[in-house]
Amino acid sequence: MKKIKNSTILNPQRQRLGWLALGAALTCAGLSASAQAQLSDWPTKPVRIIVPYSPGGGTDIISRRLALGLGPLLKQNVIVDNKPGANGIIGTDLAAKAEPDGHTYVMVVSTHLINPLVIKNLPYDTFKDLIGVTVVADSPLIFVTSSQFPAKTMAEFTKAMRAKPATYSYGSSENMTKLVGAMYANSEKLDMVSVSYKGGAPLMTDVVSGVTTVGITSILTARNFMDSGRLTPLAVTSSQRSAAVPNVPTMQEAGVKDFDITQSYAMYAPSKTPKHILNAMQKAVHQVAMSPDMKAALADQAAWPVAQPVDEFNERIKKEAAFLQDLAKKINLQGD
Repeated sequence: MKKIKNSTILNPQRQRLGWLALGAALTCAGLSASAQAQLSDWPTKPVRIIVPYSPGGGTDIISRRLALGLGPLLKQNVIVDNKPGANGIIGTDLAAKAEPDGHTYVMVVSTHLINPLVIKNLPYDTFKDLIGVTVVADSPLIFVTSSQFPAKTMAEFTKAMRAKPATYSYGSSENMTKLVGAMYANSEKLDMVSVSYKGGAPLMTDVVSGVTTVGITSILTARNFMDSGRLTPLAVTSSQRSAAVPNVPTMQEAGVKDFDITQSYAMYAPSKTPKHILNAMQKAVHQVAMSPDMKAALADQAAWPVAQPVDEFNERIKKEAAFLQDLAKKINLQGD
């Protein structure tokens, strides 16, 4: 995620076959010799990736695809464990307090770096109790509304919001998407109600039905609903259009000035996890993320692989935390 400069879900049978092929290819290729040496004492049991959001959202889907590729490389089962609630805090707390033996990780989105600013008395220290492993992928977010809502463009939508102040709502699944919704309302001086959800899937259900007027989410989470005609895509949040939805304009193209923000899907571990295990996991994630099949799958979901080294990611964390927290202060983002 920069400045942060800044799905169609595959047929189930084809997806299973594709991932079996990917797993076999990765097993044959194996990790590098140095990574294999580091893995002599790890993993010794199944690896758990905690997803602190509901099943069916973008983080959950990317985590499950990553787990399928990691299993053959690590020669252990890799389990995705959904622990939704409290803007990702419940699941993240479990990871922060887990045994730091390299068998427990958490996959979070950028809201992880906003939570300490807007939520008092977190049960863990964001920057002391967890350490970054790598960013798996980056992706823009998207504004979507029910196809039954009369507005079909962001300009039409903004006009409708101005016509009836305090009537309409924007929905978010965690503090990052809440921040993006608040950015829009603040930029356009709109009086909108903020509605929080435990995950992208329940958010989409309410936006489709019109319970919540507009949702801010990942393209991956909204893709099936857009493809089926139940949601109208209004704009993406990045400075450039996404190849996954090339006909959807950017917020800047829609007239919302200086709107350029993307979402990261990042893996963290308990802070005392040995560095050689963090490095080994990062190398395994990099191998899966950079495989042709995973790149294609991520591209279809409007995401692109990153998987940078551990030290590089932890430097990125410092910069992004400062940027996001400064932005949250400027728009007076409030926690739930």
